[in-house]
This record gives sequence, structure tokens and C-alpha cells, in this order.
Amino acid sequence: MTGRTNKSLARDEMLRLTLQAERSTPCIVVLPAEREYLDAVKVHLGVDDFAEAQIRDVRFKVPYIGEYIRTPDCPSVEEYNDFAEKLEAIWQKDGMLLTYAAILDVERPDTLHRARELLQELDNYQRIVDTYGYGQQRLQERLGLDDESIAELEGYMDFERYGADCMEHDGVVETEFGRLRRLEPPFPEQAQSTNPDMTMGGMV
Repeated sequence: MTGRTNKSLARDEMLRLTLQAERSTPCIVVLPAEREYLDAVKVHLGVDDFAEAQIRDVRFKVPYIGEYIRTPDCPSVEEYNDFAEKLEAIWQKDGMLLTYAAILDVERPDTLHRARELLQELDNYQRIVDTYGYGQQRLQERLGLDDESIAELEGYMDFERYGADCMEHDGVVETEFGRLRRLEPPFPEQAQSTNPDMTMGGMV
């Protein structure tokens, strides 16, 4: 069963489950979905509760996300739907899927529950696109400078070098999806005790 209610059709498909109950043929369920759709799936399967059906297969819309999702906790259909809803919430946000993929690459969650928690902790991570821009950002944060002040430092400040020093100090790690910083607490294996300042970054 892959049909949806009109309300569900407007949603982005995040993953598909293949379900099968004792007296039914395999049924493909697209998530996230509204309650009406899930109730219709139960009727199709001939069950009162999804616990009476087995999850035969799970396919993620974004394969590189699915590769990092481990499910030894045997999640229920409802738990998969909740995860799909939270994944849908970041789907259209610029760069957030890659940030989440980088987080999964580093954190390696061992259950769907933990993967879902990490989706709610995205604000505690930053995926760094370029060293130069990161140097500017960290200088602004440390000294309280505005964009105009940063622009005045162009040509005098080695933002590239300062950014590299800050990344080492901040515990930034390399992932398959780019460099990643965890704000609190920093990744311990990469964090350094030295504090970056203007002398580290170097005035040209």
C-alpha cells in the first residue's frame, strides 16, 4: 500500500518501510505520515497494532543518512515516523542535511533513539565550509567585532591562518561531509589547551 491521504501527499518522503503481517502481503509505508494514513495501513494489514506486523525493510530517501542509522533497539513504526518527521523539518534548510550527516559520521549513534536526539541537537554543531570565513567568525565572536570592523581588517589580518589555529583549538574534526565543530563540549580528542589570539592568527 503506497497510497496516501491528501494531507499526507503534501509531505516530503523521508523513508519507506516494508511491513508484513501474518495474513497479508508485503506493504510499503511512506513516512512521515498522518494518523489517518497509518490507520489505513493497519486495516490493509489486518492488524490493530503495528506490533503485530514485522518490518522487513527500511529505505531512506537520502542513502548517506541511512548508512549511519543503527537500529538494534528494533524501533516501532511510530518511532520511525517520529524520526521521519524530525528529518523532514530540516529537509529544506540550507546545508542542514550535510551537517546532520557529518554529526552521524562522528557521533556514530547506536540506536534510532540517539539518532533522533542528535537531530534535535543540531544547534550544538557547526559544519565549517571554509577556513578563511571561520577565522573571521571566530574573531568576531572573541572580540565582539561587527562586519564593518572585520572588513577594515582585510589585508592586515591573516584570517586563513587564524581560522586554522582556531579549528585546532576548537576541536574541529574532519568527516566525510566536511569539517565539524561541536560547541559544548568540544570533541576531546582534537581539542588543544592553547588559546588562539591575534598573535596566533598573525597580523600580516
